[in-house]
Amino acid sequence: MSEAWLDRPQGKMRYLVVGHGKPLVLCHGFIGSAENFESWAPVLAPHRLLIIPDLPGFGLSDPLVGQHLSRALATEVRELVDHLGVDTYEVGGLCLGAAVALEMLAAQPGRVERVILHTPLLSPEMVTKPFRLQVDALTRLHAFAAISAVGRWRPVADLYRRLVVEGSGPVDQRAAEVNFQNQLRANPRAAQEWLGEGISLQFTRLLDRWNGVVSVVAAAKDRLLDVGMLERYCLARPRTDISLIPAAGHGWSPEFMARQLEVLERMVAP
Repeated sequence: MSEAWLDRPQGKMRYLVVGHGKPLVLCHGFIGSAENFESWAPVLAPHRLLIIPDLPGFGLSDPLVGQHLSRALATEVRELVDHLGVDTYEVGGLCLGAAVALEMLAAQPGRVERVILHTPLLSPEMVTKPFRLQVDALTRLHAFAAISAVGRWRPVADLYRRLVVEGSGPVDQRAAEVNFQNQLRANPRAAQEWLGEGISLQFTRLLDRWNGVVSVVAAAKDRLLDVGMLERYCLARPRTDISLIPAAGHGWSPEFMARQLEVLERMVAP
């Protein structure tokens, strides 16, 4: 991958580029970075030109002066795409990054050829009730500041992910290390603003109006997502396919990572 920087009015945005072919813009998830896609690159790069930014406030990109809402993040990514001279493209999003991808679609549907969504939260109803309640408690001003500070201690961060997010199965150690480093670099205000808004957005009406191709990947036992509701929606929508990886939750186990790469390669291979 080649690393580059875009000078924005509000600061610098870091991004990675690798591969060749049709452009595919990838948006990472909550407190993530471009490194969340490092395992995807060997599979996707032979078929796509991957453009992978650190969203503002995350990774090594500077935060915004204003709020870090999905639409604002999408505006910054569109500026990057314009800077690179890309006209039409595919766009993908991972978890909360799916909201950024879909806001890009909403703003300029004629430029998006396909949407690839991994664990997307397409509506508030598709977020599990325990996770909605948890986010409501976490994003309160004083609570989030305290949790962000404590979360910079690795044992606490790992325990939270294990109990609340990932479950009891094995987790890929490289993915776990990347996630923790991303957590240390994430701007707390950006994280709080994006998470609080991200689980309340409604995208099914947008997709219902768009006649393009949508490809979805999710884990069958995800703790944050109502997988059954997501599957029913995708099966009812034309030009949409969904791949559910069995015996996997929100945590990226080695088996889940291998299976998702198989699915992603089938999506983009000619």
